[in-house]
Amino acid sequence: MAKNKRKNFIKVFIPKFLISIPIVIIVFIITVTFMNMRSESELERNNEIYSESRIKNIEEYLSENSFVEKQDLIGLNLRLYQSSSAFAWPGYKSIAYVEDANGEVVLDSEKAIQILIIDRDLGITNRLTDVYTCDLDYLNSYPEFADLLRRDEAFTSDTVLEFLLPRKIVDSHPIILTGYADPDTHKFYVGKCIFPYYETKMFLGYESEEQLYENYIKKVEIDLTPADVSGYLEYNAVSDSASIPDENSTTRYFDGKLISSFTLICGGKESVKDVTSKVTYLDHMSHISKQVKDSNGDTYTVHFMLSDNFTKAYMSAMILIALIYLFIDAGICLLISKISYEKLKGFYRNEDYRKALMSSMAHDLKTPLTVMSGYAENLKENVQTEKRDHYADAILENTTYMNGIITDVLGLAKLEEETAKSKTEKLDFCEITKAQAERIKPLLDEKNITLTVDGSFNRKADRASLERVMDNLLSNAAKYTKEGGKVNVYAKDKPFSKHVFVIENTPIDAIDVKPSKLWEPFVKGDQSRSDKNGTGLGLSIVKNILDNLGFKSKIKIKDGWFKVIIR
Repeated sequence: MAKNKRKNFIKVFIPKFLISIPIVIIVFIITVTFMNMRSESELERNNEIYSESRIKNIEEYLSENSFVEKQDLIGLNLRLYQSSSAFAWPGYKSIAYVEDANGEVVLDSEKAIQILIIDRDLGITNRLTDVYTCDLDYLNSYPEFADLLRRDEAFTSDTVLEFLLPRKIVDSHPIILTGYADPDTHKFYVGKCIFPYYETKMFLGYESEEQLYENYIKKVEIDLTPADVSGYLEYNAVSDSASIPDENSTTRYFDGKLISSFTLICGGKESVKDVTSKVTYLDHMSHISKQVKDSNGDTYTVHFMLSDNFTKAYMSAMILIALIYLFIDAGICLLISKISYEKLKGFYRNEDYRKALMSSMAHDLKTPLTVMSGYAENLKENVQTEKRDHYADAILENTTYMNGIITDVLGLAKLEEETAKSKTEKLDFCEITKAQAERIKPLLDEKNITLTVDGSFNRKADRASLERVMDNLLSNAAKYTKEGGKVNVYAKDKPFSKHVFVIENTPIDAIDVKPSKLWEPFVKGDQSRSDKNGTGLGLSIVKNILDNLGFKSKIKIKDGWFKVIIR
């Protein structure tokens, strides 16, 4: 493989990433589909929950009364449905309305103030006895009041992230101090009212109460008393000048009966069109209707409609999920690409190594072959016959040298196959070194070289391969150490110390190549290939074995010492 066609990491990563994109898209589609199906089922379930009790109440009202007689109570239930369902989940829109037999809308849940009356004399708690409705049209001239009545909108959320993220809300609950009601039409008009403000916190759709009553920031009092209240029943929340009623206050009903309390209820502002319109095919709408008859036998149809804008509510969440999926996918592709690239780099290194090996071997074989060819021609032509023995010795010497190169190369190839099948066991490198030192003892004694072995270095390795490494390193050290020099073998394998095994010697001559180049085949310290004492493959063989056994190795030349370091 030519170098210019080799892949870098980016070229490995990009195809894998591009191939994985369709898978990410499929997973994302499945996720959105699941979310959409859950959203639809939750919408149906919520609509059933919020409409069930309202239908039951309306049927109860009409069982003994006409629609007109209980119109305010029915309107109350419509507004209760709409105000409660709007908070259920982000993106919800709702409306409730009643149609007569001709299909005309006769009552809906448009926003209004409902005053609920509970007669304390009945002795039944939470038993609703009467209701008055306050139309909001005449309040439009009081912007401050109208703004405060929108407090429910501060709690609703259009998107899921907005629903989940913490936010502060200035909340207020209007307290009506005085009011005026028309006993015939059940219309109610607000007189004096106050708005106590306090700050709350919303998180994950829930309101925190830790600062509920600690942060009253102000109270606003508004007087909306109509100009003419003659003929109206008057409601007084308190009998004294207190600004906020308490449980000891004398609270009276319009006809003088004691009452428990009143409640302000606001309905919605959505129209049927707003609720039924679908922006995208992902949106849903649940429509529950029920036919009811009043005591007069007139038929009415009550509709409870709840829709969700799934696309708008979940858009930010879907974008976030898509980014998370892409991030995870990129991470997985990076990991797989790194593994693949490391294998490629190993393949490239082996290819370069073999090319360098063949090139170096051809170079080293060429010189002795040339010499042998010249000497052989001289012998054939009887040139300088007195040097026949010299020619023969030179041919034998070069033949031996070439045979050594070929033997080492074949051994190196065989070694790669054997190392892959080798069985490892825990061995002490220093003990193996001592055993191999006995073999080269004659050479050490001949050159008066001192050999010392100190320490221990226990690691898992193949015994035959490790013996060959130590034999090559010791032979190399003895061969290239000057007369009377030293060969030191030592190891550090103790806690809190560098774990290394080192063989060092004092070389004969200065080494004029980079230490790392000595691992390459046929490279010698003096860059001379005329030296027949070695083939230049010894250190290359050592490096190959150590790499296959999983050890890190390094050659270092410092302060006159030649060191081979193994970790």
